[in-house]
Amino acid sequence: MPRILMRALVVLLCFYAAGAWAQYDFRVQDVRVTGVQRLEPGTVLTYLPLSTGDRLSQARAQQAIRALYDTGLFENVTLQREGNTLVVDVVERPEIARFTIEGNEQIGGDQLKKSLEQQGLAQGELYKRSLVDQLDQELRRQYYANGYYSVQLDSEVTELDNNRVAIDIDVQEGPVASIKDINIIGNERFSDDQLRDVFQLESSAPFYTHPLTFWRDRDRYSRERLLGDLESLNSFYQDRGYIRFNVSSIQVSLSPDKRDIFLTINVDEGAQYTISDYEFAGDMIVPETTLQRLVDVEAGEIFRRSEVDGSASRISSGLADFGYAFAEVDPLTQVDEEDKTVDLTFFIDPGKRAYVRQITFSGNEKTNDETLRREMRQFEGAPFSRSGVERSRTRLARLPFMQDVQVDTQKVAGSEDLVDVNYDVSERAAGTLQFGVGFSDAQGFLINGSVSHSNFRGTGNKVSLQAETNDYARSVGASWTDPYFTDEGVSRTISAFYRDTDQLIRIGSGFDLNSVGGAMTFGLPITEYSQIRAGLGVERNEINSAVNRDGEQRLSDELAEFINENGREATTYELQTGWQRDTRNRTFFATRGSNSQVEFNIKGPGSDLEYYDVSFEHQRYFRIGAWIPGLSDKVVLQTDGRIAQTDIWGQGEDVPPYDNFFGGGARSVRGFSNGGIGPQDSFDNPYGGQFLTTLQNELVIPTFLESDNKSTRLAAFYDIGSVYEEASDFDASELRKSAGVAFYWFTPFFGLLRVSYAAYVDGQPGDDTDRFQFSFGVGL
Repeated sequence: MPRILMRALVVLLCFYAAGAWAQYDFRVQDVRVTGVQRLEPGTVLTYLPLSTGDRLSQARAQQAIRALYDTGLFENVTLQREGNTLVVDVVERPEIARFTIEGNEQIGGDQLKKSLEQQGLAQGELYKRSLVDQLDQELRRQYYANGYYSVQLDSEVTELDNNRVAIDIDVQEGPVASIKDINIIGNERFSDDQLRDVFQLESSAPFYTHPLTFWRDRDRYSRERLLGDLESLNSFYQDRGYIRFNVSSIQVSLSPDKRDIFLTINVDEGAQYTISDYEFAGDMIVPETTLQRLVDVEAGEIFRRSEVDGSASRISSGLADFGYAFAEVDPLTQVDEEDKTVDLTFFIDPGKRAYVRQITFSGNEKTNDETLRREMRQFEGAPFSRSGVERSRTRLARLPFMQDVQVDTQKVAGSEDLVDVNYDVSERAAGTLQFGVGFSDAQGFLINGSVSHSNFRGTGNKVSLQAETNDYARSVGASWTDPYFTDEGVSRTISAFYRDTDQLIRIGSGFDLNSVGGAMTFGLPITEYSQIRAGLGVERNEINSAVNRDGEQRLSDELAEFINENGREATTYELQTGWQRDTRNRTFFATRGSNSQVEFNIKGPGSDLEYYDVSFEHQRYFRIGAWIPGLSDKVVLQTDGRIAQTDIWGQGEDVPPYDNFFGGGARSVRGFSNGGIGPQDSFDNPYGGQFLTTLQNELVIPTFLESDNKSTRLAAFYDIGSVYEEASDFDASELRKSAGVAFYWFTPFFGLLRVSYAAYVDGQPGDDTDRFQFSFGVGL
């Protein structure tokens, strides 16, 4: 009996279905759309694969419904027949009118919304009920990736008028989980501590035992950090010959309160392999001996992946210097598992030799193209040279009015052997302006001002004007430098000045000085990095005793002796010579390279006083940040040493005090005032000496204002140096020392601002200290 009833039910259902679908078997004479709110009926009809005159069947009805659902615009679609009219009834999906997230403090709202937008969750999008689950999953993924495993989410969907909804999300982030332990299993060749040192992630520790871990948040787990550390671990083993090293499994477990994370990393070290031999294959377009000089591996050595990849990169760069801009070098390995050796083959595919079609510049709003083009060491129409392109970039970056230079090389569309090179430059302020009006007890009413520009009218020429007047000083000066006085790169500098200065106020020395003079100097490049300088100058100086604030003359014993032996006035004719080798990557705030200078100036025959001065200065920049992953140019050790001597060689009894060396100040030993170091006169005023030696050391670190050190610098310094009456008086025990911190900022209008504070000062009795020093408008 039940089987008979079941068969009867199936027959009835079949008859019912046939009747239901029978309503679709007709020719459509009209189509009407109902249920729309935001959409126009015509919009619905554009998605409907039917039109008047078509015959509607069961299959075509199903196809029409599916097509409307596939648009994602509708929650429900039904087709009905009214005579020969097809009625399309739809229920639109509501629009998201408002989308808010509250309670998120550790992850910014913009960051969260951006990731949700990629999932279709944003204001103005259509709402689907499944979106709430997607929303929850995506937010949890974001928080879990940042170590917030206790996060709680509450999503509320509110229906609004006009078929709209509002989605409000309340986030309770909870505490961030910290790594309690990193356990490495399977390592036999290296200790756990050695391998953990490779990781950026660290297990948590109290602040008083590991303050750096606390501040750097290295105990905060994220999957991205872990993957990066596993890559570093693999590189560690690969660089020590363990080419079969493998991370077999990783377990990440949480404590019950979801505050602590335990990492367990299982590794299989494998055996250590050595290089049996290496060879070259492919298209050998340069001699093999040339390629061998670029390879940093040898037979019998332990296989080191970084050296192999570095050798391949150097070969590629070397081929680029021969014009093969897009050469590919693939280091192929053949492993002998029995002998545990690797046979290495550098397969070379040089491609076609490339030529530079054009060189362009962008970003130079104030500098003429020609000013930049003359620095090029890569030329249009010539074979491409990577070293030439890079050297050109460095020369642009070394211009004093450039902050940053990037280079981009692109293939010319439709060509296999032409490339375009573009230099995108970022200019810094080339002009500095200083002006002041004021009054002081020491100098009375004063006016001073100066203006200089290192890129005058975009030509690269440097012009400088300065003037000062007060009760104790009157001066005016001007200079003009043309770095390309000739097309071959010979530079010329013309300068003239007049000064009437009380040195007691200026640098603490007890004499007045009246000076007028001028000079013309030429610089001749002799190599890509070196130049020699030569010039002539004339100067007239008149020295007088100083007058104190009460109008009394002050004539020290030393000054009286000098005037008695040499007179008050002296006219000198100077031959100026010098040599410089500069390999710095930038003129200001360099991070690598060196700058060496030798200067020899002599007051020649015909001068009232015949004396000379010779000096040697060497600056060196060490990128110690390159030894620490992730720092690169950001941490730099800078040293600047200088030694100088002056002495009489002919006419005259002694070097005039105004050409003596004075120690102390920003360019000497910080923590001591200008002229605060060295011999003194009978009034205990600085008199200067004929021999100077200084050494400044700075450890440059990134600032919170800027991470690339191109406009600002923060440094810890240690200075040492002194000034002696003569070179034979040098005594290492009399060297002054100081240590502290310094901050530099290349300001837009006032040039370089320099602030330093010497926390430690080691001087001698009689030295004038000045722990806090401030200056601006001067170069490094």
